[in-house]
Amino acid sequence: MSRITTVLLLSFALASTPHLYCQTSIADRGAALNALFKEVWQDDLKRSPEFASAIGDRRENDELDDISPRAFNDELARRRDFLTQLLAVDTAGLPEQLRALAETLESQLTEEEAAAHLKSWELPITPQRSIQTTLPAEVADWPFASIKDFDDYIARLKKVPAQLRQASENLLAGINDNRVETAPVIEKAIAETDGIAIQQPEASPFAAPLLKFPASIDAANRKRISADLLAAIQTDVLPAYVRFAKFLRVAVHPAAGQSEPALPPLGYAVREQEILTLRHQAQSALGPKFDLEGFHQIVADSGGLPIVAVKQRVDAWAVGRAAAK
Repeated sequence: MSRITTVLLLSFALASTPHLYCQTSIADRGAALNALFKEVWQDDLKRSPEFASAIGDRRENDELDDISPRAFNDELARRRDFLTQLLAVDTAGLPEQLRALAETLESQLTEEEAAAHLKSWELPITPQRSIQTTLPAEVADWPFASIKDFDDYIARLKKVPAQLRQASENLLAGINDNRVETAPVIEKAIAETDGIAIQQPEASPFAAPLLKFPASIDAANRKRISADLLAAIQTDVLPAYVRFAKFLRVAVHPAAGQSEPALPPLGYAVREQEILTLRHQAQSALGPKFDLEGFHQIVADSGGLPIVAVKQRVDAWAVGRAAAK
């Protein structure tokens, strides 16, 4: 973002958010920043229900990401508002850590604003991350500790067709904008999608949660959940994968580009991956002592902190869990 754009945003911020600008005391300005950090963190969780589930936040456990252009535009508007609020807070005199957090958030939000014109939603398939494989892979990170967790997951499975339909629409928009991945990337995506589409429901990666029922769920509910879950895979998921593979083969592969389209390294996506890495490391180290609820609380309380500070808190929590009897 140019200096002129930043100045214009700041001018708008001062006019539209006087309550922030007029908070002259260090305590008030610090409180305003901390409140904003928490609001941005909650927005991160809201826009990615899959990520939220993976770190133990169950509020949107039955939802999938809305990857439509409208959702991305709404998200961009919210992030612009966060940047406006952030620029309206004078950080002079605030503690060094708080100023550093504000600078980090400003950099992230500015990067997102500058990258918006690249329309990342038009590329749900990339060499690094593709929707047909990330969705079943994420299942391993989601919580399955109660009957509600399983029922939420079944509801989530029934939304897979809608998400793949959104991905198809986004790919068509990318074709119209001459932004399509290379033929090898699309061919790999077709093979991966076909591979999932031809599996029997019980062999599907989407059925993996049935292998780890907690002892608290009785036999009758296990039977009912198994039937409902396999039915959702058979009726909703597998046909959606068949359609998506056909779409990739017929509409996308013929339009495959010669070079990889540019995608911005969005800060929030990097942060999500870093937090998931912390979860996997803690889970590997603690084994049966790993507590997803406890991990979620640590991460939630650290939502606005740099990843280094989050890691320190998670490491300290893991040491305490390991020492507990």
